[in-house]
Amino acid sequence: MFKSRNKLLYKVMVLVLFIFLSGCTSSRKTTVKNSSTLVGNYTKKSCYLNKGTIFLISSSSQYDEKVIPEIETVFANQCYSVDKRYLDQKPTKLGYVNTDEKRASTLINALSDNNVKYLWFVRGGAGALNLYPALYKNKSHIVSSTPKILIGFSDVTALHGFVNHELNWPSVHGVLASYNKEIHAIDNNKQISMNNSINDIFKALSEGINYTGVEKMNAYAGKSVSGKLDGGNLTLVQSLFSTVYEGKYSDKIMLLEDTGVTARQLDRTLHQISYDSKFNPRAVIFGQFYSLNASEAEKQLYRYVVEQFANRVSYPVYYYPEFGHGKTNQPFILDHQASIACNSNSLFCSLNQSALNEGVYHNDRIVKD
Repeated sequence: MFKSRNKLLYKVMVLVLFIFLSGCTSSRKTTVKNSSTLVGNYTKKSCYLNKGTIFLISSSSQYDEKVIPEIETVFANQCYSVDKRYLDQKPTKLGYVNTDEKRASTLINALSDNNVKYLWFVRGGAGALNLYPALYKNKSHIVSSTPKILIGFSDVTALHGFVNHELNWPSVHGVLASYNKEIHAIDNNKQISMNNSINDIFKALSEGINYTGVEKMNAYAGKSVSGKLDGGNLTLVQSLFSTVYEGKYSDKIMLLEDTGVTARQLDRTLHQISYDSKFNPRAVIFGQFYSLNASEAEKQLYRYVVEQFANRVSYPVYYYPEFGHGKTNQPFILDHQASIACNSNSLFCSLNQSALNEGVYHNDRIVKD
């Protein structure tokens, strides 16, 4: 009987030990799986020096909350810290991140914060134009702070316009924080700007840019042109026409791109622009207008519309579908001098911008070339 009890006790102890070890193994597997999901294809690297802080903001359409940890992972991997104090999302009926009043207040606070250097937009979409009255009302308060570099495109065009025209702050037309090469590596369903890294932005600012393959679209485009870059999304640029907020473009090289616009709609808009005697820039560079996975026939149709516009106007027109809502979205420094150099023996030109000297300030404003 004594031996039977010992055997029973032994079996119970073996069973308990097996259950304990099984639980530990299961827990380890779960932890590894969650960590792998968070960082995607990234290998976490050690950072001995923090390169700076990226302040995230979204002033237009609501964004997917799940993308924020992914964005933090992307910037942390490049040794940047992320500050989320200006993310305040309570979606409205129109799908904006918040009410016009709240979005304006948040943006004004960010633009007035002397700790902010890089203000990177999570998403574009729609609604930024609604903030203009509040921005203009608070212009003197904002301009008294240190200059910020706004980064983004699409609906962010409206905000680029305000800081470029009214504050004389340069900004970057480039990838959003939620759409870029690094985010694509985590979620390959996000194909917008998938060919451009967040590091392309920093490289453009510190080293300048040089893009070849800028196609001449009319006879005026054969000569060299220089001027400050302006523009961005065509819908936003056009929305300011004939308003008190319309910019002056006579000394500017205009960048124009758009999405969700049919070839016939683009044709109608470009006819309107060609009829506008006040719109007379130094040059226009058209980016991508066709859909993300457009056929060759669709691409050629949009190029044809641009070519027809080029034949109606008396200023240089170029075609460079390497920026906009496509898989490639090359960065440009807005409100910063650019030059287009052409060769009579080639159909293509090159566009150059020097580095932005971010460290030179005078009376709280950047001293630019």
